Amino acid sequence: MDSCLRRNDKRYMKHEHINSEDFKKKMEEGEHVLIDVRTEEEFHNGHLKEAIVIDFYSPTFQMEIMKLDKGKKYLLYCRSGNRSGQAMNMMKFMGFPEVLNLEKGINDWNEKGFEVHK
Repeated sequence: MDSCLRRNDKRYMKHEHINSEDFKKKMEEGEHVLIDVRTEEEFHNGHLKEAIVIDFYSPTFQMEIMKLDKGKKYLLYCRSGNRSGQAMNMMKFMGFPEVLNLEKGINDWNEKGFEVHK
């Protein structure tokens, strides 16, 4: 019951834009589900390890997000951080307690030389 109360209490909700270094650390901790909100084509041109793709521009995007487990923590990214930032705000409104956005997207990730899978 305590966790249920915490989930709906905004004091326990965490929605932030984080830089590539902090995003990488969160990925390495293994506590988050990694979501790429770019298109399938962008995803196949290079994506982060273990990411799932849910296309922000798809007409079914919101329905796909609603299917996600609200008990889990999420990391979001896109090309520049814009789409994933909008998705983070949407998920915040939907009641997801922890969603973190890669603030400058995979562009910054690539500039840092971090690993990308094809």
